[in-house]
Amino acid sequence: MKICSNCGASNLEGNNFCIECGTALAPVAITNNTPSTPIAPTVLPTVPPTKPLSPSEINAYGLGQQVQQKLQQLQNKRSADIMFVLDCTGSMQGEIEAIKEAIIGFANTIESDGVRVRVGLIEFRDRLIQEEHRVLTFNGETFTSDAVAFRNEVAKLRAGGGGDEPESSLDAILLALRQPFTATGSKVIVLVTDAPPHIPDIETQNIEQVTQAIRNIGVQQLYLVIRTQEQSSQVYLKLLEGARGLAFELGKGDDFRQRAEDFKRTLMSLGKTISQATR
Repeated sequence: MKICSNCGASNLEGNNFCIECGTALAPVAITNNTPSTPIAPTVLPTVPPTKPLSPSEINAYGLGQQVQQKLQQLQNKRSADIMFVLDCTGSMQGEIEAIKEAIIGFANTIESDGVRVRVGLIEFRDRLIQEEHRVLTFNGETFTSDAVAFRNEVAKLRAGGGGDEPESSLDAILLALRQPFTATGSKVIVLVTDAPPHIPDIETQNIEQVTQAIRNIGVQQLYLVIRTQEQSSQVYLKLLEGARGLAFELGKGDDFRQRAEDFKRTLMSLGKTISQATR
């Protein structure tokens, strides 16, 4: 067995690098059955790169198969794709402004806890009056790890429309579930709305349909930022049967600036909750 001088792990004789920490294992020269002084090991970085290595880049390190697998596991550890499903009707200007202004701090809060994060956003209104929802894109991609690029796209959103109070929030969640989430990270959906849902809607027939779809896709975290005290919005709580999550109070009042400040604080709490729940 080869004992790693860096972490003390036992490795097979044929291993050139430690399967636990990636340190190069020094060959031991045998002369008259007496081991010579080991060659000083070269320590490879134990913190995974920000951007995952490609197979060719991994091979360029000259790593053995076991170490390649270990690095890949580290690179895939603790990541989350967060899809905001945002009501953009006329009363939601404060929340739009809050996401624009607080998204960098929100992302930094999560990443400071060691979680790599990508964010995306779907804007919705009322499909029953021909207001279709829209998926924001960033250089053609649905999710982005560039919080500045995300902020710039959100800055283009304008609150308006919506018709009567119920909105197409559940149809928008079904659209969110069809987006290209990473296969290895946590799938996170954040619904933000001040209105109850249309039931039925163009696609949604009942709340159970959406709850089951959340289960089927394997959403790990679901957060509802809604008017929790209003009975008409409490139907959303049924969705939490499909995934682990919480409901946050959206806030009240017509002063969108005050609501923006309230929602910024909610975003920071949400960021901490997501980072702690991501495995």
